[in-house]
Amino acid sequence: MQKETTKRKKEMYSILKNWRKSSLSLKEYGEKRGINYGIMKYWNRQFRIEFPESKKTISKKKPIFIPVEVSNPIKKEVVSKTVPIEVHYPNGVFLQCSSDICKKELKTLITLF
Repeated sequence: MQKETTKRKKEMYSILKNWRKSSLSLKEYGEKRGINYGIMKYWNRQFRIEFPESKKTISKKKPIFIPVEVSNPIKKEVVSKTVPIEVHYPNGVFLQCSSDICKKELKTLITLF
């Protein structure tokens, strides 16, 4: 039985090494190979225990930056006055508030949408 386990271990580790080279998630790669997701997770845990230095960082989506348009640059003299802040989200939501709002409140408002 030990030989069967060792053979299966080598086979699964080989599959996991190929998965790490791919851009697919563990679940997607397992499905592609016809291997149950639970089995893939089990062998991945075993692999990470045996080889902790070879972790794969998985990011579902690459971070993107959305360009910000500044309609009128703020001059130093105008900074003392309250200037409205406007944020237009891609989903059509429009946020407008004054520039004297505290950073914590602004952050809360931005993360709501």
